[in-house]
Amino acid sequence: MERKKRKLASHRRLDQELSFHQRLLGGVQKSFGSPLALQADSPLEKDNAMSDLETFINVLKCGFGTGCLAMPRAFMYSGWLVGLVSTFVLSSFVLYAMHILLRHISSMGSRYNNPTISYRKTVELAISNGPPKIRFLSRPFGYLVDVLLCAYHFGVDCVYVVFIAKSLKHLGDLYLWTLDERLYMVLIALPLILTFLIRDLKSLVPFALTSNILLFLGFFIILSYLFRGLPKFEKLHAIQPLTNFPLFFGTVLFAIESVGVILALGRSMRTPEDFLGPCGVLNRGMIVVVTFYALFGFFGYWRYGQETSNSVLQNLPENEILPQLATGIFALAIFFSYALQGYVTVDIIWRNYLEPALEDGSSRAVEFLVRIALVIASVLVAIQYPDFGLLLSFVGSFCLAQLGLILPGVVDLCVRYEEGYGPGRILLFRSVIFIFMGLAGGVAGTVVSLTTLHARYPVIKRS
Repeated sequence: MERKKRKLASHRRLDQELSFHQRLLGGVQKSFGSPLALQADSPLEKDNAMSDLETFINVLKCGFGTGCLAMPRAFMYSGWLVGLVSTFVLSSFVLYAMHILLRHISSMGSRYNNPTISYRKTVELAISNGPPKIRFLSRPFGYLVDVLLCAYHFGVDCVYVVFIAKSLKHLGDLYLWTLDERLYMVLIALPLILTFLIRDLKSLVPFALTSNILLFLGFFIILSYLFRGLPKFEKLHAIQPLTNFPLFFGTVLFAIESVGVILALGRSMRTPEDFLGPCGVLNRGMIVVVTFYALFGFFGYWRYGQETSNSVLQNLPENEILPQLATGIFALAIFFSYALQGYVTVDIIWRNYLEPALEDGSSRAVEFLVRIALVIASVLVAIQYPDFGLLLSFVGSFCLAQLGLILPGVVDLCVRYEEGYGPGRILLFRSVIFIFMGLAGGVAGTVVSLTTLHARYPVIKRS
């Protein structure tokens, strides 16, 4: 009994030492099904959990990232009218799917007495209780969740390498000497490896805080330029050819979707019942995020029209000090974010698959080799496909269409199998719509982005 009290007291002290940023990052790891952050393994005390305001701030913070810089380009693909309507419609649809998934995760956690049930485990349990003919797919779908989560965060790191290298090339061409952007990718490999070798969560929190501050400062500088000297509105295209829409689809999904963080936020709240609902914290935060993304994309496209670049940073005046400062700020912010994104990939691969098969003495060295290999792999992918916008669209179409639409639809279909699909089987229709939308947009976006990438950067160049 005395030992149990001492253990509980140590858990309390540990919780008191953790900021809500640390608890959130640990919660993200748990949501992905990975037990990396031992600092966050202890149950949260109510006094240490996040308030509604802290959760709202984190929803906003997680919504603003590099995807926003590509929104003006996405509007160029779709046209300003289609872009505005589609941003709100697609975002609402994805958010609704997330609400359904969160409710099923909560019900599964209560049913199996596991309050921190992971996304992968939820999918496995849902399918194992679904229609008998597909129950044998529960384990393969669990592996699919791991593959998609690893691919998504690895893809984000590839996008980050491209973005950092292009930013450094822009500044280097102005102040140093002209170098190929691929050489910058090689040069930043070592610094990225050094940050990626950091293993504990607590040491990464300063990186996250620094990155957030820099991102908001950078967005403020960009906004000061978007509203200057807007051209005639009549020159803008309200509707663009439908063949370009899949690239818009992938970019918007990349920008707004954050599955693991959203799952962790609800669990980290002092009053989790305030997270969902029509006026819940999640909806309030996402309304602000989506509105900002829509307006940022609209005014960015209005300002630069058909000349809009993959990243709106490239459209800012090259010879002025503020745009140069913004470029450096974003490059530094993304550099600090690299290790946080990659942690999910290395953790799933390491903790779930490699570590159990190794002897204790060799585990640390092998883990470092895995981390180094992942950084080198992301740099090699970026060298082969140095296109920020297309890589971003591919990651959104391939990974997030499945994680944010298809798999929530599958979970909903399977969970409702025993409960019933309601009058007229309306809930079955809802599940099918989720799956169909994810398949249609995901397949089209993946094919278009891959085809364009291959055409621009063929693996084997023909003479």
